[in-house]
Amino acid sequence: MDLSVMECFVKVADARSISAASRLHRLPKSTLSHRIRQLEDEFGVELFVREGHQLHLTDAGSELLRHARKIQASCDDAATAMAEMHQEVAGTLRVGSTGEFGTTITSELLYAFQKTYPQVILDVVFLSARQPFTDVSDMALDGIFHWGEPSDVDYVSRRLATASYGLYASPDYLAQHGHPAIPDDLAGHRSLVFRNTTRLQPWYLSRQGVEETEILVPSSLIANDYWTLKYFAVAGQGITYLPGFFVETECQSDLLLPVLPEWRSRETAINLIYSRRRHVSRRFKAFVTFCMEFYRRRERDRIPRYFVEKIMRGQERS
Repeated sequence: MDLSVMECFVKVADARSISAASRLHRLPKSTLSHRIRQLEDEFGVELFVREGHQLHLTDAGSELLRHARKIQASCDDAATAMAEMHQEVAGTLRVGSTGEFGTTITSELLYAFQKTYPQVILDVVFLSARQPFTDVSDMALDGIFHWGEPSDVDYVSRRLATASYGLYASPDYLAQHGHPAIPDDLAGHRSLVFRNTTRLQPWYLSRQGVEETEILVPSSLIANDYWTLKYFAVAGQGITYLPGFFVETECQSDLLLPVLPEWRSRETAINLIYSRRRHVSRRFKAFVTFCMEFYRRRERDRIPRYFVEKIMRGQERS
């Protein structure tokens, strides 16, 4: 079988469109269409069905994609093995990230890793927080950044850091509406609340020596996107409940201030997990070691949380 044909199939399956795959990978649409027809003729099955402007995999297409990813992984492992003959950390690293904070957690770490190992190509996939790990396995990911502890025993887990939620509001909002002194005062404030797939997210708060309390106050904004909540908080529209790392830059810039800073949620682990059954390449071994050390030296290396920090610093100097 021609591996280039299989590679075209994977590109179209990932993009769910021949046109999108053509633009993304700068390949002629006619070439991609021909390769898909070639596979369908060879196996005597339809691989895609069209719904609107998107292509969806048939059952046969899904089965072929599962094997195609394994073929790609094997080819990449072979290339990596050859690179390792020269003691190089190289090849493609496929990394997934679960939860709503994937961009904030992973981008700075991946940026620093690639600066250290420039021969590694990063392929990053952001996953639904509720996506089954069976689906993740089929995607042939080397590792996954996971918010919380994995329930699947087939995964090795390496704790990278912990995080907790707290309450935050803008200085303008607090100047206008006052600072809450105790959790009961929150009922008189405007709140910005996250909605997950089944319900509104309560604010879980505790302090030393006090049992955790669950608070759900009337909201002026409900959203299933944490970036939206942060935007409205910075704009002075209320108090919101977010992890400390997610508002680090805003707090450093005095765009947000902690509210009831002694009251926070319990710590949640941020883990790097990977399959016990998958071959661990030299590049992934280097990646695991790098991740374990990253948060210990993050402040020393002054890695920006967001790229916008570089823009802001440049404006301040000009």
